Amino acid sequence: MDFKCFSLVSIIALLFVSQVFCPQPAFGGEVEITYTPDFQYEDLDTGIKMAYVEMGNKSDPPVVLIHGVTDSFMSFSQVAPRIAAEGYYVIVPELRGHGRTDKPEAGPYTVQMHASDINSLLNILGVKAANITGHSLGSLIAQAIAIHYPDKVSSLTLIATSANAKENETIIWVLEGDDDFPGINNVTELSDDFLRDWTISSNYDPVFVEKTFEHAKQLPLYVWVNAFKGIVTPEGLEKITVPVQIIRGSEDFFTLDEHLDLIRQIKSNYILFLHKHGYDHNTQWEEHMDKEVATDIVKFLKTI
Repeated sequence: MDFKCFSLVSIIALLFVSQVFCPQPAFGGEVEITYTPDFQYEDLDTGIKMAYVEMGNKSDPPVVLIHGVTDSFMSFSQVAPRIAAEGYYVIVPELRGHGRTDKPEAGPYTVQMHASDINSLLNILGVKAANITGHSLGSLIAQAIAIHYPDKVSSLTLIATSANAKENETIIWVLEGDDDFPGINNVTELSDDFLRDWTISSNYDPVFVEKTFEHAKQLPLYVWVNAFKGIVTPEGLEKITVPVQIIRGSEDFFTLDEHLDLIRQIKSNYILFLHKHGYDHNTQWEEHMDKEVATDIVKFLKTI
């Protein structure tokens, strides 16, 4: 069956159906959530040492969760154990420049670099193909993996994604600034006020909120610059043919048009677009949305 939507009318209809007629049930049982997991480390053939977390049984279907720019394992810390509990082998890498992974001073950190890092990690772990979920920058990396390493990808879930991230107003603003903020290209340090605003969250756990802030605060400024300068949607979106799920908060700064343009360009015959009314760019960690997003991912994987 061909699930792809070829007109704006049909896409809007899909948005309405997914929001109103298909409520996502939460998982039945509770899971243990930790913000201090046991990290593993691998020396990649791309020249860096990468930190990552594993959950679940290695014999189960693999799921890779790729965080966004200036984020870390924390981004999926509440989602990962819920997916693992449903019978999946979950891998959560920390990207080049982020978390406990190496932070080269030379940049920018391009999307292709990140994709090569993840491919190298999967090779080391013996993962032949995985279901890949990416948030924000992570969604662009997931796109790049599907384009350049198609045999490594069984499916994609893209949270807060874009078909033209380089031209996004928020990405440009972070780099170049405005009258109120000079931009990371023009400062020598980032203020706590900026970092608090950048990591603001409606998450239910104040410890999660504080640890997210602390991670952003400890990142060297050059990492911010290298990471943001590398945010470019990869070329070759038409090469993506695996099943794709897209999750967008209605208030996301990656616009609806950017998401719809992505849908038009990729060639998958199975595309599911879930629109989360009232949520913004970081849907998976707003309020109690970790349960809903984890459920969305698992239901999608059980459907394809």
